[in-house]
Parts: sequence; structure tokens; C-alpha cells
Amino acid sequence: MAKLRAAGCDLVWLPKVETMYPKGSSTFVEVSGVSDGFEGAIRPSHFRGVATVCTKLLLQTGADIAVFGEKDWQQLQVVHRAARDLDIPIHILPVPTVRDADGLALSSRNRFLTVEERARAGLLYAALSRAATAVAAGCNAAEALAPEDAVLRSGGFAPEYLALVEAESMRPMDRATSGVALRIVAAARLGTVRLLDNIAVA
Repeated sequence: MAKLRAAGCDLVWLPKVETMYPKGSSTFVEVSGVSDGFEGAIRPSHFRGVATVCTKLLLQTGADIAVFGEKDWQQLQVVHRAARDLDIPIHILPVPTVRDADGLALSSRNRFLTVEERARAGLLYAALSRAATAVAAGCNAAEALAPEDAVLRSGGFAPEYLALVEAESMRPMDRATSGVALRIVAAARLGTVRLLDNIAVA
């Protein structure tokens, strides 16, 4: 295993590539349902890779807790479902998305935004926030999302999806339902950069 270091401190041990992907390996983990739409539809087989490598890491480490950020919401649900369905004795701990002052979710991709694009990038979080407020106030998905899709397009974004979903299953929803946790998920291109974000409906 390779060890990462920063400022003279050991951070983490990482397994070698051949440990994770041994020659002749032919077993994969696929999580149906939660991985089918949105990112799963746009990036076929992506979540199979995520579920497989994360399952292996969770089993190899024997850790009690694994921390995943909420920014990649669908990925978080895929990993959580895989751990639950395969009875891996670990707690998947979600961590809230870290945001810049204008609400843009922090990501390594952001550095590829031009200065002008970065100035507009906060529109995505603002649109999600307004949509979430509208759904919570009783609007259906179309009423809440269509105006924000238009706002994003007028701001130079090219939305790939903007949807209201049941938070755990990623099942598309038409409106808020009592006792059901909801999330608004989005992917949109701004210039050459593909931005992902999501927000809970309170």
C-alpha cells in the first residue's frame, strides 16, 4: 500500500492498483434502482465501478465509519445501499456540501471556470434554493423547476437535469409528500465545466 503524506504527517494508506484490480478479476457490484437514472443514465457503468471499488475498500479496511460528501448525492445513495444490502458492518456518514460565499459547491472542477463563468456559477445554488422553497410551499415539481431551468439557461448554463427526487431511492417525485425526504438534484454545464449540486427540501 502507498502512504500519502502532507506537512510531514501520515494521512492515509492507499492500496495499490493491483490490489484493487487484480489480473483476472471478474466480479462487480451493481446497485439497481438508485443508480439507474440521472448520473447513471448519463455515465453508463459509472456506478458499477463506484459500488465495486467502494465495497472492496469498506471490506478491506474493516472501518467502523466511512465519510462521503453530499455533493455527489446519487453516489452517496449508491454506496449506502450497497453497504446495507451486502450487510457490510459500517456506518456511512454523510457530510454536508462545503460551499463558497455565493453558494457554489466546492469542487476541483471549479478551477476550470473562467473568471466570467465563476461570477455566474452561484446561479445554480440560487436556483436550487428557490425551487426547494417552492416545493416546500406546495408547488409541484414542474411549477417549481421549469422557471429555474429557464433562469439557468438565460444565465449561460446548459442544464442536463433538474429534478425532484425521493432522497434515498432517487425516484422522481411530483410533489412533496408527508414523511418523505426529498432532494432536488441537478447537473448543468457552464462553459466546459460540468457542475453537480443538490439541496434538501425542508
